Amino acid sequence: MKKIILAVLAVSLLLSPLTAMAGNTTLYGKMRYSFASVQDDTVDGLVAADNTSLLGVKGSYGDDMKAFFHLQTGAKADDNSGTALAQRFFFAGLKSSLGKVQYGRMTNAYKMPGFKLDRFYNTAGVNATGVSSYGGATYGLSGATNGFTDNALEFTSPKIADLITAHGGLYVDDANTDDHGYSYGAKIATGSIMAGVVGATNGNDVATVPGVAADQSAVRGYGKYQGKGYSLGVSYENVEDTATTDVNYLYVIGSYNVSDKLEAIASYGNVDSGAAEGDGFTGGLFYSIAPNTQVFALVSAVSLDDSSSHAEDNPTVYGIGFFHNFSMSSN
Repeated sequence: MKKIILAVLAVSLLLSPLTAMAGNTTLYGKMRYSFASVQDDTVDGLVAADNTSLLGVKGSYGDDMKAFFHLQTGAKADDNSGTALAQRFFFAGLKSSLGKVQYGRMTNAYKMPGFKLDRFYNTAGVNATGVSSYGGATYGLSGATNGFTDNALEFTSPKIADLITAHGGLYVDDANTDDHGYSYGAKIATGSIMAGVVGATNGNDVATVPGVAADQSAVRGYGKYQGKGYSLGVSYENVEDTATTDVNYLYVIGSYNVSDKLEAIASYGNVDSGAAEGDGFTGGLFYSIAPNTQVFALVSAVSLDDSSSHAEDNPTVYGIGFFHNFSMSSN
């Protein structure tokens, strides 16, 4: 806890000029921790792990033409490396009636829809490779739903007919001025329904989009329905593994508000080929014990088809943990 307090003070002092400049600035933090009983290729026992605790500051100013920035840094509660803060992302941009443009290190446009759908992101469970993980995406979402992209330039259009937004991205590789990564996509949102498609392609010799190999591409179709007290979402990905091999990832997730404080969430994942081929399930209960604090209990289990690739064909994780969020705003 001492590390978290010192990290908050450090970020507050370092970013005080930005706080003074921006008309709407928020300093925020998330502490996330779990205890899990794990059985996979390398672990058979109890694991206590930080689930990507972090600190961040974001702000914006302006009216018709709005400038904004967002900085986020890791602040793990169990990090004994001697470093209080760890790199995550930092980007800035402009937003107006003509659209939004942003540049920096960020969650790229391909990753973002999967990240938003996955309610188990940064908890504990079995990941896309079929092993236990204590941060990142759940089984059924590809590895391209993890990581950040450097030198990212992204544009999002204004809403067309109050319904459709289009977006594109350029991901620059400094070592190769003619070989970069790209993303493209469009999203429809109306009332309780949202659906979209997004694709990403890397250059011939670079892998600027994490989770996608050089000279390969990926495409994701996704959607969500938000009902009164419940939701249902889906993601389907086709990711090129080699020039001749594709891997398809299916992820379906649903949530139901049992009460004002208790939410039940379940997901199903399928990977149709490769070392992580199989079917997986994650289910959990999330209970709000205070306005900014949740506790959870979950189980994540996968049945892998390729026994030669894993020492454990049926990795499982039983976990309990908590989230605590805080924020301080200047507006």
